[in-house]
Amino acid sequence: MKKLFTILFLCVGTLLTTTTYATVASAPAAGTETVNAETKLGINDLKTMTVKEIEAKVGHELTWKQKLSIKMLKSKVAKAERHPEKPAGSGSTFIGLLLGLFLFLIGVLIAYVAFPNDRNVIKGAWIGAAVVLVLFLLL
Repeated sequence: MKKLFTILFLCVGTLLTTTTYATVASAPAAGTETVNAETKLGINDLKTMTVKEIEAKVGHELTWKQKLSIKMLKSKVAKAERHPEKPAGSGSTFIGLLLGLFLFLIGVLIAYVAFPNDRNVIKGAWIGAAVVLVLFLLL
C-alpha cells in the first residue's frame, strides 16, 4: 500500500510540476520582438500551410513545442469543422482525472452526477480510475 501511495504521489507531483512550468519559465522582455503585418497568420493559413511553410513565413525555425502546438491546433480546427454541433472542450479533464485517481469508481460516479454534460470530466475520471486499477494490479 505504501508503494502505491508513493507512486501515486510521484505521478501527481510530476503532473503538477510540468503544468506549472509555464508560469515560472522566463518570458521574453516586452518590446524585444516586433511582428510584421505580413507575418500574421489567420486560421485559413493554419489550415492550408504546413509547419515548414509557417516557419518560412515567420522567418525563423520554430521550437518543437511550437510545432506540436500548431499540429494540435490544426487537429482541433479540423475536429470543430467536422462536428460544428459539439462545443469545444472545456479543458476540465484534469478535474475528472483527480476524481478518478483519488476516489476510483466513486469518483467516476461523482463525475457523472456533477458534470452530466461535460464529456471531458467523465473521460478523465475513467482514465484516473483505470490508472488506479493498473497500479493496483501491478502492486
